[in-house]
Amino acid sequence: MIQRQDVRKKLRRGVYIVPTSFTMLNIFFGFRSIVNSMRGAEAIALGRMDLAVHAFEIACISLLIAAVFDTFDGLVARQLGATSEFGKEYDSLADVVTFGCAPAVLVYAWGLQSLGKLGVGIAFLFLVSVSLRLARFNVMTGKTDYRYFVGLPSPAGALTLAAVIYYAPAPVLDHRFASVIMILTALTAFAMVSPIRWRAQKGINFQKGRSLMYIVVIAAILAVAWAWPRPFLLFFAIAYLASGPLIRLWTIVFPPQIPIDGASLVGSRESQP
Repeated sequence: MIQRQDVRKKLRRGVYIVPTSFTMLNIFFGFRSIVNSMRGAEAIALGRMDLAVHAFEIACISLLIAAVFDTFDGLVARQLGATSEFGKEYDSLADVVTFGCAPAVLVYAWGLQSLGKLGVGIAFLFLVSVSLRLARFNVMTGKTDYRYFVGLPSPAGALTLAAVIYYAPAPVLDHRFASVIMILTALTAFAMVSPIRWRAQKGINFQKGRSLMYIVVIAAILAVAWAWPRPFLLFFAIAYLASGPLIRLWTIVFPPQIPIDGASLVGSRESQP
């Protein structure tokens, strides 16, 4: 009996390796993005813009792959019943590296170098915002509506910058365009620590029956993404970034109506003289 319990414990520990491996792959591709961002910066210093473009493209694709592994590590952990406090903390540390440090280094090497110390400060602001966003997420887990994120998710913030850079990977040397990138980076950083809510994929019920039109729409979206991946990623990232403020503005202009209980309404009328 004791031996069976020991075997079960070992198997249970073995299950935890699966989601942890996904998190490790998340860190690996984040580190790969950092390395290629540094190669891009070195290529700019040497005047090899072609090599810089190639390095920045690899850095952006690495962040996209890391986001895929970041999504699946939680899903796999829940499906296998292998969630743990260690896994949550390890995932948060991985996200600081992959979606905080890596995009900060990438956006600085690609578009903020010409701004000097100001560019360094804006890149650092993005990193700090990601760390604060993740710390707040850990504290508020289970205390808010699971259908929404409070603040822009850190993977979405990182992919917003990656989508912009992947769309135009040529290094930014113009100060005016660098200022635009600085504003976009700052807005994305503040969005992550803002109280605005963004829709979460957990609130989408994939088990609910849908009509065939949904399948056709999904197939059309995949076809567009395959044909024009750069514009599609840019549009999707910017649209999701803008969705939070737009939904917030909609609820302010058109506040949801609170249903009135008919019984209480009748009771209140009867109590009137």
